[in-house]
Amino acid sequence: MTITLKYFGLIADITNTKEELFSLEKLDYTSQDLIDQLYEKYTELQHISFAIAVNKSITTTEFNLNNNDIIALLPPFAGG
Repeated sequence: MTITLKYFGLIADITNTKEELFSLEKLDYTSQDLIDQLYEKYTELQHISFAIAVNKSITTTEFNLNNNDIIALLPPFAGG
């Protein structure tokens, strides 16, 4: 299974990329599994908060990943 990860703002700075493909070996991969793997790869992510969008919809609950999902990690929004 392959998913696309998109990073924005501070998260893109931490990862040094705006997008990467992630290949997952098991089929029952959850969003928490992904976050755990990202924390391992990019330890600085553990110190910031971010929202997760799956296929352009922000979610606050754990979900199962599917082949070709597009996952975006979004830093906190600020506005004025």
